[in-house]
Amino acid sequence: MAAPIVVGYDASEQAAVAVKWAAGEAVRSASELIVVHAWGFADRPGGGAGHSPLGEAVLAGVQAVADDGAAIARAAAPGLQASGVVGHGSPAQALVDHAHGARMLVLGRHGTGWFSGALTGSVATGAVQRASCPVAVVPADSLEHPRTDVVVVGVDGSPGSDTALLAAADEATARDAMLRVVTSWTSAEATSTLSYWAVAYPSVTPDEMALAHAERVQEAARAILDERAAELEVAWEVTEGPAPHVLAQASTAADLVVVGARGRGGLAGLLLGSVSRNVVRRSHCPVLVTRADIDQG
Repeated sequence: MAAPIVVGYDASEQAAVAVKWAAGEAVRSASELIVVHAWGFADRPGGGAGHSPLGEAVLAGVQAVADDGAAIARAAAPGLQASGVVGHGSPAQALVDHAHGARMLVLGRHGTGWFSGALTGSVATGAVQRASCPVAVVPADSLEHPRTDVVVVGVDGSPGSDTALLAAADEATARDAMLRVVTSWTSAEATSTLSYWAVAYPSVTPDEMALAHAERVQEAARAILDERAAELEVAWEVTEGPAPHVLAQASTAADLVVVGARGRGGLAGLLLGSVSRNVVRRSHCPVLVTRADIDQG
């Protein structure tokens, strides 16, 4: 069996959506699904419940929440191997610990309690920063959108972008979907004044330089995917505009958007940490966040 998929569950409706989406991913990849509910303190017996009859009853109730999440997953995907586990300590660290070696960690974008404001709050931000696997963030209405058979990836030529590109190619292949490779550009900033720019770059405008850079990024991405060209249907797109806006628009007609958690600034400026957070917050479909230092296996 493939590496497991881990999903966080807090008994909210939004978390249930994330569990159902993760169940579909687990079936697709022939993976076990581990549903994690975080509760209590890491450095205390039973998370702080102790070993008294009352403490054991509390732990049984906490475990029941995790088990309910696993039951939701099995109902969404009959035959799926799913189990509920309780993690003690900070929710972000509990999720990261259980996701070590996993195929991906899945979070709901909104929820009650510790999932509120996912990827804009400390739990999901901490999970993305510390997880040793890609992290998928699922909007609450993801399951209501019709399937498009399109995976979108944002690229800017950085190592993080290359990792995202390869991960997106894998996801598109697994889904038998088209891969849409998007590079966003905005006008390059002059280093001093427009008069200086005219002296330093007399034959090119800031917009022309930014566009040329974006086109080079796409050429480099084509070279990376060259060996997979026969296996994938790929659409290449260079679009003017802020990256979060461009990718949020693209997400309206996609099953998944893939971004890097880190990237370089400069002309394309696509995969900065703040940009990936904004993409997650604004996307209409699930977003898979990768990092260049993650071993994708």
